This record gives sequence, structure tokens and C-alpha cells, in this order.
Amino acid sequence: MKKIINLLLAMLVVVITQAQQNIPNGDFEDWGVHVTETLDNWEVTGNVAASSESVSGKKSLRLENKISDKSRGYISTGPFIGNRLQGIPYDEQPLSIRFKAKYNLALGDQAQFAAIFSLKGNTLAFANLTIEGTSKDTFGYFSIPITWSLSTNPDSVAIIVSSLNLESQEFNGDGYIIFDDIHFATISTRNKEIPNGDFENWSEETRPDLLNWYTTDDYLLDLVGFKNPFPLVKQSNKGRSGSKGLELTTKKLGDDLLPGMIISGESFVDVDRPTIPMNHRWTYLEGYYQYKPVAGDSAFIAAVFFKTGIPVGSVEVTIDKEATSYTYFAEEISFYSSIEPDSVVVFITSSNADNPQGDGSWLMIDDIRFTDQISNVFDLNLNRLYVYPNPFTSTIHLDGIDQIIGSDYSITDVAGKPIKAGKLSRSLTIDLNDEAAGVYVLHITGKHVNTSKILIKE
Repeated sequence: MKKIINLLLAMLVVVITQAQQNIPNGDFEDWGVHVTETLDNWEVTGNVAASSESVSGKKSLRLENKISDKSRGYISTGPFIGNRLQGIPYDEQPLSIRFKAKYNLALGDQAQFAAIFSLKGNTLAFANLTIEGTSKDTFGYFSIPITWSLSTNPDSVAIIVSSLNLESQEFNGDGYIIFDDIHFATISTRNKEIPNGDFENWSEETRPDLLNWYTTDDYLLDLVGFKNPFPLVKQSNKGRSGSKGLELTTKKLGDDLLPGMIISGESFVDVDRPTIPMNHRWTYLEGYYQYKPVAGDSAFIAAVFFKTGIPVGSVEVTIDKEATSYTYFAEEISFYSSIEPDSVVVFITSSNADNPQGDGSWLMIDDIRFTDQISNVFDLNLNRLYVYPNPFTSTIHLDGIDQIIGSDYSITDVAGKPIKAGKLSRSLTIDLNDEAAGVYVLHITGKHVNTSKILIKE
């Protein structure tokens, strides 16, 4: 009998869970591993990837322009500090820079290669080349002359390679350029090699990946190639109902405050490209949170419903008060007309994305979903309404809290047959001694409560 009861209980739990998860991975239990291949010895930004199309060796460098999000790819020997690109140690005087490239750029777009040789911060020589059009699926050979202003050996060289002209920054369409074997030369002799100038050396980096959501950390890595050592979005082992929850933190990066943010989909551009199919006019958005604001900050949760790409409804939740334990929220969704939606996008941030205030503002979020009836402000499992023992043999005890005393309760069998009913008191004992062993359901309803709990009689 006990095996049958446990099987029924497991089936009921699966059905309830599937019904509640109308926001994919809204309980933040599902995580994968994001693997990123990064180029050694170079600073990378944007659409940078290894390519197996190479002239020498096994790998080359591929940079792409994407018109959809106006992103490009470029690499450099170091970051910009002020308006000056940082270089690498180099003490020879080559006469040219040579490389091979294969490319197909949109009409009007230009890729660019530039190098500056310096001595104690003073420019001694430079080389610059723009590339446009197409190489018709073959590698072309390039040799750029280096113009020296002084016949003096440098102490450094700064190099930048970009799929788009650095000055115009104009996008006309999708395109790519593949570079291989960048090196310095003097007539027919190769000079001292550029570290990883043949693009053979790449490293794999892994990090937890929140499935079905796009995060601030994804954005930093995709747009500027930056892997934040202190993730703004991370997995928590202190979930409300499961083993995991989600932590979002606002951090100062350079001179900017950047919130921890997630959006349903694969890009922050998806804020007006909803990725969750949705054909029901839900009444509420609900969930649970903890929050520690800094400097008057506020967290923000929002959803926008669409019909054929046009907004037809929305809901916004602003959180500005500290909450040190999981706190329930429910906000009514506003629909602009009687039209049923076909999709929705959900957005969550640890600070106001337009005006973050506090370095360190922290949001823990879990169990977000849409619903037609506010589920349970005072959750049976987590907010001190205790039902025990369970499983039981004859009687069960309910110890409640003030906010739900007086709510109606009823007990039915799994077929819905009424067994018992009454009002909740602070401490209530229900006698089920005359009932057969099996699975029962406790229902509690009130002004702000509507929930159920499985009971097992042995």
C-alpha cells in the first residue's frame, strides 16, 4: 500500500509542478555549463571566434559584424587606458606587417588593421590598412609598410584588428573577416614573432549557465569578451522550494554601476522579441524574493505580453525595501485590450537598469510564475503553517499563523469526495481515524490564501 501511495504522491507533485512552471526555468533549478573558447595573449571584444579555415597550422581568427545587434569583433594587444591603446614589449624595427585574410564584408563596411610602435610612450612608427568587399572565398596576402619617423628601436607595439572601421563605426550588414599568420618582416626575413600571431593558442573557460535566460555576464562576454571574476548573476544553493535559487548583484565595473540582470531569451535585444510562447491572459505575476538594497536602490521585475510582435499587456514590480527572508509578491497584469497574447518576455534586475544607485545591491529570486489566482501569501511549507504528522495514522495537527486564522479548510480524497471541512484556528486537530488508508488533499482558502497539501494516511 505504501508503494502505491508514494507513487500517487509523486505523480501529483509532477502534475502540480508542470502546471506552475509557465515561465521556463522560473524556479531557476536548471543550469548547464557555458564553454567559451578564448584567444590567448590578446584582448578580445565582441564577435571573436577560432576558425578551422587556416593557411598555416590548424586555427585562425574569425571576426564578425552582426547587423541585428550592431556588434562587431576586434582584438588588441591590450586595453585602452585613457585614449591610448596599451601595447606589448617589442624592440625591433621591421619594415612591414604581413598576414593572410579571407573576408566577405557588406557593401560599404570596412575591416581595419593598425599598429603603433612607441618608445617611452612616444610614437615612432605606425601602419594602417582598411579592407572592404570580398576575397571570393580565398585567402589574400597583405603586406602593410611601416612608416618610421625616427631610426630608433621601439620598446613596445600596440596592435588592433577589427571587423569594422574604428573611426566610422557604421554597420551596413552582416560580414566576416578571417586573419591568419600576422607577423612583422624586413624584406624576406621574419622579425621577432607577435605572441600568438598565428592564432593557434586558445583556452577553454567554463562557467555555470542559467538555462532559458540571458544574463549580464553573458552580455559582457559576448559584447566585450570580458569574463567578470565576480559574476553579477549566479546560482544559489538556498532555493525557496527546490535546491537552487538565483542571485543578482549590482557591481561597479570601472566607472559604471552594472546591475545583475536576466531576460528570457538569448539576448538583451529580446526585450522586444519575446521568446516564451503564451496564449493565455494571466491575471498575476507572482514569486518570492529577498533583497538588500544599497544607497536607496530598487530592484525591478517586469513582463511584457505581445501579439504578433505588438505589446498587448504588461506588469511591473518594484522592490525597494530590505527583505532578509523569502518574501512573497503578486502583481496584477494590465492588458490594454481584450486581445489574447501569443508570447511574453520577462526581465529581472537587481537595480533600476537606467539608474542603478548602489554598489552591492543584492536580489535573491525564486519561483516566479504567472497565475490566475494568488497562490499563497503564507505558504504551507515555508511560512509556518505546520501540518503534522504526515504521513499520519489517525489525526493531524495544524499550527497556523495569525494572518490565515479563520480561513476555510477542507479535506477530500483524491477523487474530490468531501471528508472534513471547517475553519482554521491557531492550533487545530483533525480526526481522520475513521478514514481508510490512502492519499487525501488538504485545501485552504481565504482572502489571500488558496493552496493545497497532500496528506498520506498509513
